[in-house]
Amino acid sequence: VDRVAERFREKFQLNIGADDVAGFVNMLESNFFLENSRSEQEISRKSYRPTKRRSLFSRLLFVKIKAFNPTAILDRLVRLYRPFHSPGWLIVQLALILFGVGLLLANNSHFSVRLYEIFNIGSIVTIVLAFFILMTVHEFSHALICRYYGGEVKELGFLFLYFQPCCYCDLSDAWLFEKKKHRLAVTLAGPYSGLVLLALTVIAWRVTMPGSGVNELAQILGIVIWVTLIFNLNPLIKLDGYYLLSDWLDIPNLRAKSFAYLGNFVKRVILGWPIEPIEASPRERKIYLRYAILAAIYTVALLAWVLWIISGFMFRVMGGAGILLLFAVLFYTIRTNIAGLARGIISHLRYMKDILKRPARLISYILLLVIFVVLVFVIRFPHTVNGEVTVRPIAEYTLRLNNFGLLEKRFRRGGAESESKSSYLQMASTDMASLDLMPKVQDGQVVRPGDTLAVIISNQVSQEIEAEQSLLERYERDLALLRSPPKKEETDEARAAVDAAKASYQQKFRDERRIATLAEKGHASDEELETARSTTSIARAEAENKAARLELLMSPPKPEEEAVILSEIDKQQAKLRFLYSQKDAQSITTPIAGKVVIDYQQNEFLSVVNNGVVEVLVPVSDFDFKLVAPGQRVKLKVRSFTNRLFKGTVVHIPRGAVPNSTNANFYASAILDNEDDILTDGMTGYAKIDIGRASLFTQVMRKIASIIRVEFWSWW
Repeated sequence: VDRVAERFREKFQLNIGADDVAGFVNMLESNFFLENSRSEQEISRKSYRPTKRRSLFSRLLFVKIKAFNPTAILDRLVRLYRPFHSPGWLIVQLALILFGVGLLLANNSHFSVRLYEIFNIGSIVTIVLAFFILMTVHEFSHALICRYYGGEVKELGFLFLYFQPCCYCDLSDAWLFEKKKHRLAVTLAGPYSGLVLLALTVIAWRVTMPGSGVNELAQILGIVIWVTLIFNLNPLIKLDGYYLLSDWLDIPNLRAKSFAYLGNFVKRVILGWPIEPIEASPRERKIYLRYAILAAIYTVALLAWVLWIISGFMFRVMGGAGILLLFAVLFYTIRTNIAGLARGIISHLRYMKDILKRPARLISYILLLVIFVVLVFVIRFPHTVNGEVTVRPIAEYTLRLNNFGLLEKRFRRGGAESESKSSYLQMASTDMASLDLMPKVQDGQVVRPGDTLAVIISNQVSQEIEAEQSLLERYERDLALLRSPPKKEETDEARAAVDAAKASYQQKFRDERRIATLAEKGHASDEELETARSTTSIARAEAENKAARLELLMSPPKPEEEAVILSEIDKQQAKLRFLYSQKDAQSITTPIAGKVVIDYQQNEFLSVVNNGVVEVLVPVSDFDFKLVAPGQRVKLKVRSFTNRLFKGTVVHIPRGAVPNSTNANFYASAILDNEDDILTDGMTGYAKIDIGRASLFTQVMRKIASIIRVEFWSWW
């Protein structure tokens, strides 16, 4: 500054000193007029900053909150980090990452994203803490490597990008690095540190006790890290994936340049505006167009998804008024964008006067308009109703043994005449403790109707049949004995006994009369007369008893006695019929032809499936129900055979719908031939029902109408 002051005084004859020169230089430097690293950094930061005030909508997508200047902290961290920046430590880190990722994959079920389990009141604090740890490590890694290679990091803080909280640091100095690998290292530092942290958290989760605070924090942190890594490496939004792509292509501000080039291309080539093209090399033109189209599609889809979630919430809270309020807020938010679109339309109308002077472009416009009208309104394209389906056999017969000792025989037939029925058999008496069900077929065996599938092994049924049969025979003998006439020997013996008893009585009566005569003459005592009379009475009673027994022997059986024995016989016969039916049920046969499927790990003991024809149930919304009819063609793609197309026919439309969380579906039955037997039960795929042909305009309008809530239509 002394030399400069001296030469200034000699040339301009003005008295200035070294302090004046130093102050002037400082002013130039503070306004970035001097050609040094600070001015280059500021130019890099501001060169693509928009000159116009951004709309509220744009500001909502990118809300930046400045935090602090981390230079002093980074200088201390660099001194600690420097010994670890070596090939040896890199190998150790890579081994740690591989081990941690392998452990994560081996235990992926514990790190799957289940929102209903993760996002609850008890884990919100853990999620916030895990996310804070991840963001801190991630951004400090970027800043540390940038500082390690000599760059300055003047800002480190938080921002909201596309409504999601993020951490950021100003890495503008990375663009001043001469070596490309240094720039890539700065961008890779964040994801790389996330991988290291992921490995450490998975290992910590594996070695700590389940349920402990450290274990839960490690699990949540692991989930947050791998989900964030996937989102962060997406190059279509301005996160690490975008900056990696930008560094790799050597195109700073890739997103802004791509959208600017795409807008210029549309205005100049498609709309025909007389504007100058943006200068770009052939390589840059390809990159700009491809990136701008992909990023635009992703951005629109992401914003549409966010609006869909918000609209659902507003409708649940406020109903139709909430939807109107959302549209009003959306209109106010993007009013600047709408105004820009309106200005663009006005500009295009103004430029149309020049276009009319160019016949070639005018003809091309007319041709494009005609092609558009024909494609959208005239040509009829295939119109389909589609949905996820699961293949199942047309007929199935299943045996299932439950915990109550009952064997369920379940039969299902699909198609136009669908039916489903179940029957339960108690294979033994209620006091039987257990059954042995033995299959008589093998897995994959082809059977025909009437073939034996399984038998019931049980000795108790046979024993009960023998006991009840013996009791029945006893009752039958008693009845036969009751109904049979007396034998001649028995009647002769009874008559002889009656005759003998009468003869004895007559003899006793004559003796009594003789003793009575003697007693009158005084030749016999009164005691002898009394004894004779008693003997006569006894003989008379014996004769009457013999006669009554003979009469009973000769008389027919009483009806009451016969009815009692017949009732007992009927009861025994009913018991035997039941037991014989149980014995017959021990041999189970199939009512259908098909292939045997045995799975001992499931409740189904065995099944017979008819796979010659398969059935799929295509979900049809109540909006499309009237368009589907029997006889329409069905096309099916299954995940197991992506290179094959299976064709079938709709055979049945149910009259009842199955409600779900949002609407109701009618499951249309479609059958498909399966002669080569490659479609099996449980295969999943996607089916389309051909419901005719319609123009693109009609199909789009129907799609729009199908997603509008019924409550909206009910407003008028």
